[in-house]
Amino acid sequence: MSEPAHIILADDDPIMRELAEAKLLEAGYRVSTAENGSEALKILKEKGGKLVISDLEMPVMDGFELTRNIRADRLISKTPVLLITASDRADAVDEAFAAGASSFLAKPINWTLFSHAVMFVLRASNDQERLRIALDQAEAGAQFKDGLMSVMSHELRTPLNAIIGFGQLIAERFSNDSDLVHKEYAEYIVDGGKRLLGSVSDMLLASDAKSGPIEINATDITVGDLVTESVNLVSVAADAAGADISLTLQDSELEVFCDRQLLTRAISKLIENSVKFSRKGVKVNIAAALTKKGDLAILVKDNGPGIPAEIIEESLVAFKQSDMSLRRSKEGLGLGLPLAQAIAESHEAKLKLDSTPAEGTRALIILPKERVRARVERKSATAA
Repeated sequence: MSEPAHIILADDDPIMRELAEAKLLEAGYRVSTAENGSEALKILKEKGGKLVISDLEMPVMDGFELTRNIRADRLISKTPVLLITASDRADAVDEAFAAGASSFLAKPINWTLFSHAVMFVLRASNDQERLRIALDQAEAGAQFKDGLMSVMSHELRTPLNAIIGFGQLIAERFSNDSDLVHKEYAEYIVDGGKRLLGSVSDMLLASDAKSGPIEINATDITVGDLVTESVNLVSVAADAAGADISLTLQDSELEVFCDRQLLTRAISKLIENSVKFSRKGVKVNIAAALTKKGDLAILVKDNGPGIPAEIIEESLVAFKQSDMSLRRSKEGLGLGLPLAQAIAESHEAKLKLDSTPAEGTRALIILPKERVRARVERKSATAA
């Protein structure tokens, strides 16, 4: 059986103290009484308490000051305070809540209402305590997850890089020996290592994105190089799918001030989605052009199956492939579009999706004009 809640009652009127104490004892609470706020504060600090009930107008320390003192002390700041007054001041209630009061009752006391008010404030306080505990546990879990992701990233990347590197050497050796069967086996090892390394990197980036805006290391890169590097990142998958990739660049010499690695990764994720979720031989067009406002629009368009309108929003949520069961036909973590969106946002850019079932999908990254400039302008500024 749980111990009765300890309530501290502060009132300079002995009759009010006696009546309120009797009601509280009748309800099964433990009660400590005080003649002013100073005594109540001392009891709370020494003995603790689940609730402080205080008159507003008392000598030495009134209810307002008592409440403010409780809220200012980290150890007791969460203690609920129920203030009672006979004051007819219009702003008394506002001032009480501004001081940090949990609830408020006016004199003369309705004792039935008094008992229910005490029960309500205690219940609300218990609910808030459980919520704080749950929040603390959630925050601790999030910190553990972030720490685990960082450790996993470091511990997995080193051996994976070794597996990929030595796998490539072995594949090259078998190729030189014209042993095509074992060369293919070695290439499977390399591809598997690269896939796992990519998944680890994606999970770490997704964790970073959830914690806040992704930090970028911005440098200048031409639109031509940006698109070419993005295509190269998915060349193996594109070749395996027989994808027909074409480029339409308004000005390949335009320069973009961006995180080269991250933005190419975002564009490659869009291309990868077009290839992965389309039939063999899908046509993918990558275009880049300036808008009328001077922003740079980078388009990845395919003639694949498209995305139904009702799941476009879901597709931007991490780990939310339309089918995430172990029997799903397409591999992956469901992080492609969410990561592309997070990377776009880190560049003050927008990711827009437009899709028509059976006709294809258009993914558009729109970079603000502040990140775009002609190469000739940059060289002139440097020379000046």
